[in-house]
Amino acid sequence: MLTETSLEAFFQLAKTNSFQEAARRMGVSNASLTRYIAQAEEEAGVALFLRSRNNCKMTRAGQQFFPLAQQLEQDLRRFSRQVDILREGGGQQLRVACGPLVPRALVAPVTQAVLQALPDMRLHLEVNARMAPLEKVLSGEMDIFIGDLTHTPEAEGVEILVMEKRQVVFVAHPDHPVHAHGTCSLADVLQFPLASGHLHKHWRATFTKLLGGDQAAADRVSLLPQIESDDYHFLTGLARDGQFVVGAVEETFEEPLALGWFKRIPLKAPITWNICAVRKRGVSSPALEAFWRELSIYAVNPVAA
Repeated sequence: MLTETSLEAFFQLAKTNSFQEAARRMGVSNASLTRYIAQAEEEAGVALFLRSRNNCKMTRAGQQFFPLAQQLEQDLRRFSRQVDILREGGGQQLRVACGPLVPRALVAPVTQAVLQALPDMRLHLEVNARMAPLEKVLSGEMDIFIGDLTHTPEAEGVEILVMEKRQVVFVAHPDHPVHAHGTCSLADVLQFPLASGHLHKHWRATFTKLLGGDQAAADRVSLLPQIESDDYHFLTGLARDGQFVVGAVEETFEEPLALGWFKRIPLKAPITWNICAVRKRGVSSPALEAFWRELSIYAVNPVAA
C-alpha cells in the first residue's frame, strides 16, 4: 500500500531527478529513499523511474502515475481532515486563509457571529497574500479561502461566494503633503512612498491602467510598494511617522482615523476590492457551515441559510 512517506519520496524524486537530493530534502538516507520508491513501484506495478549513475528521470508510466499520485495525496489529506473532525467531536475547528485586506473587514465580524452559535469553535487564521489559495483548499490544508477573485478563475469542484465590492481607501498623517492636492488622482497619491500588503497581478494591473496604461506606468508600478507587509499594524505604525501613504479597506484604519492619527485621502477614481470566498464542494462540518452562512450575508450571490 502506498503510504504518505512513499508518496512524498515519489514527488521529491520526480522534482529533483536525484536520489541524493530527494533524500536530503526528506531528511532520510539514500537507502531509505530507495526503499520508499520501491514501495511506490510495487504498488503501481510498473517502474516509475529510469536510473542512471548520476541521476534518474520518470518513465512514461511514471508520468502517467504522477496525476494519480497527486489525487491520492489530496484524498489522504481529506481523510486526515475528516478524522480530525471526528476526534474533535463535531467539527468545531476551522482553518481559514485570507489576504491582508479582509481580516478586519470580513473575517472578524463573521467570526464574532459564529462564536455566538458555536462558542467552542477553534479558528486558525492564516494571513498571507502570496499563498496558493485554491491549492490549499483543494488539498484540504484549508477549509475556506477569502481573497482576490483572480485567484480562482474557472475553478472546478469548489463553491464560490463573490463579495460585495468595497472601496479601498488611502490614508496618511494629517500633516502629510499629499493632502495639499485635495481630491487626488492615483498618480498624485503615488508621488509619495507607499506602504501596503503584497500587490499581486490584479492590483498591479489596476494601478498600471489608472496611471496611463503605458510602459512608463508599468515600470512605475513594478517598483511598488516601497514597504511591503501583510501586517497592517506595522504599516500603520510607519504611516504615523508621517512619511508613508497606506491603503486598505476603511475598517483597517477605524481607530487611527478616530484618534486623528491619519486623514483619509479623497480619490477622483475610487478603487474597489474584488474579493471572493472559496470552499471545496462536498466537504462539511458544523463550524464550516456556520462560517459559510455568515459569509454569505456579505456576498452578492448569497447561499440559502
